[in-house]
Amino acid sequence: MTHDAKDILMARGFARVDNGGNLVSSKGVVGMTRCTRNGDPINYGAYCFNLEFTPLAVVANSIPHPDDNLFTPFGPILYTAGPNLNGVLTTDGIGPVKCPPGFQDAAVICYLTGHKLSMAYGGFFALFE
Repeated sequence: MTHDAKDILMARGFARVDNGGNLVSSKGVVGMTRCTRNGDPINYGAYCFNLEFTPLAVVANSIPHPDDNLFTPFGPILYTAGPNLNGVLTTDGIGPVKCPPGFQDAAVICYLTGHKLSMAYGGFFALFE
């Protein structure tokens, strides 16, 4: 089976998140929140989503920015997860990273080398299918 651009535009949902961790625009997203570590919200780099549907796939990419290579050579690596995220997603060297109840449909985790959570200067874009 082949896919063309119209198939991508027909994704069931998407999220555009800026470098401050703010949901800028979305489709099919009821809400977004920060992941937690030991019950406390993580400041940046780990985000959980409440969607209008249960996704089969989650794909994310960093959005280019002129300062991408200012401090890190390649920016964060993005990991995605979904659905039904009711356990530990990862451990960042400080503690277990989880999604709080109500925001367990999908997650995007932004990692730098050395197991540090981070965020690309341009933020990220996620597709939910």
